[in-house]
Amino acid sequence: MKKKPYFALVLGLALLLLFTLMSAAPGLFTDYGLKDMFPQWLRPSAEHPLGTNAMGYDVATELFYAARETLYVGLCSSVLCLALGTLIGVLSVRTGVVGAFFNALINIFVLLPRLICLIVLSGFLGASRQNLIALISLFNWVGIARNVRAKVLHIHEQPFMEALRIQGFSRLHIALCHVLPNLSDVLLSRFLLGVNSCIMLESTLSFLGFGDLYHPSWGTMINFAYKRGAFLRQAYAYLLSPGLCIVLLSLSFYFVSLWFEDRQNSIEE
Repeated sequence: MKKKPYFALVLGLALLLLFTLMSAAPGLFTDYGLKDMFPQWLRPSAEHPLGTNAMGYDVATELFYAARETLYVGLCSSVLCLALGTLIGVLSVRTGVVGAFFNALINIFVLLPRLICLIVLSGFLGASRQNLIALISLFNWVGIARNVRAKVLHIHEQPFMEALRIQGFSRLHIALCHVLPNLSDVLLSRFLLGVNSCIMLESTLSFLGFGDLYHPSWGTMINFAYKRGAFLRQAYAYLLSPGLCIVLLSLSFYFVSLWFEDRQNSIEE
């Protein structure tokens, strides 16, 4: 019997719990406020574990408060991607004009250069949290839609679906009571992986200067560190700590998704 990756699940949940606490209560991790000022470019020390930045703010404090913004944008974008991808994926299975339209929509968005489109539209719409969430959701649902479409086609081939049609159940009843519950494994897996993708896209756009300056995220921190000369001043903790947090947060969702995928594979076998 194949052993489930419980270590990955425990590690992923532990990291998620840590970042959730950082987002919900950053004051638990630091004695300073977000706008408390100190001498500029202090080296890491017991008082300032990651030093201070060009404005004199404590870098560790910024890191803890920025976790909320990164996690918020990632989760909101992933939820919207999940809803949009599920709806389009289910509708694309239908026959006739409706199915053909949504199939064409999926094929069009598959071919679009996602990052370039996001950069161009972000430049037009301006830097704000709402714009980031909307744009990331608009261009990140395609993978979910394709997986949902494949799963729905597989479900429609099952014998119980033919029995439901023979008994006269409506399409809406079949979709809500029999198709959607059988999509739970795909939706959960794609949601967890979608958070990863949304976090990376948000961090990329924020690093390029399209993030919300009033609600800085880890990507915005890297942007500020690069622009304000952290590399020249050898403030490597300021440069590397936000990137490390992005990697660890992404890995936490990936580790949890691995366990759910392995569990689903065991059930199917």
